[in-house]
Parts: sequence; C-alpha cells; structure tokens
Amino acid sequence: MSNDAARHQMTEFSALVQEQLADIAAMQKRQAQLRASASAADGLVEVTVNAHGHVVDTVIDETYLDEYEFEELADHITEAAQAAAREAGRRVSAMLVPINERRKAFPTLSEIVDGAPDLRDLIPPGLDPFSTVEPRRDAGRDEGGEETAFPTVRR
Repeated sequence: MSNDAARHQMTEFSALVQEQLADIAAMQKRQAQLRASASAADGLVEVTVNAHGHVVDTVIDETYLDEYEFEELADHITEAAQAAAREAGRRVSAMLVPINERRKAFPTLSEIVDGAPDLRDLIPPGLDPFSTVEPRRDAGRDEGGEETAFPTVRR
C-alpha cells in the first residue's frame, strides 16, 4: 500500500474515532440525566430510578392504605422498582446501538499498516451503560428538610 493510501485511511480512521468519541460524550450526558419511573398498586406506588437502576425517588399515595394492606407495600415497591430498572436498562441499551454499530466499522490497523495490532481490540466492545448519577438532592428529607428513612407520601 502506498504512503498516500495509508495516510488517507488513517485520516478516515481518525475522523471515525473523533465522531465516536463525540457520540460517547453526548450519550454519557443523556445517560446522566436519564430517569425511568414505574408504578404499582394501581399507580399508588411510584418508583423512579437512574441509569444505574438505582432508586432515586419513591412516592406512595396517602390513599394506599385505603385500598391495600401495609404488608403488601414492600412487594409493590419492589415491583415498581424492578419495572423502572428494566425500562432504564432498555433506554441505555438503545443509546448504545449507534456507538456499537460504528465500532464495527472500524478498520483493523493491520489493514493500514502491515503487522500492526487490531485497534478494535483497544476499544471496549460495550461501554459501561451506567454512569455515576447522584440521587435527587431532596430525596430522603421531610418537609422541614430533616433527613428521614421514609418514602415521600403524596398529599
């Protein structure tokens, strides 16, 4: 392969890498803002999770005990949290599709330079779909701003 052809391939590869890095940065920003919610008990229990699937908010309608027994509450919270985590995972997976598709288009370095290692091996096959996202600042606080271990109750 001529030097001009190799230079052209490296330029194309470099552009592909830069485009990939820009998309990864944009995806990470969207991921940091991602929230998914699900409800149980006919909508009286709602749980919101972040991209990690970590619970960031739990809301229980004050009429919950009018229709359900307290003993059922834990199961309803778990049901809503699991559904919200599945939805968050689905959304994160969808965000990764274009990035993983582009990764498949990366040429091997050995296609450009004889005997060189495959650069695709240096790029992780999948990104950690979960970035570090802090829980909502007011989660775990009552109306007076005091820390509490109890979920929010709607009024």
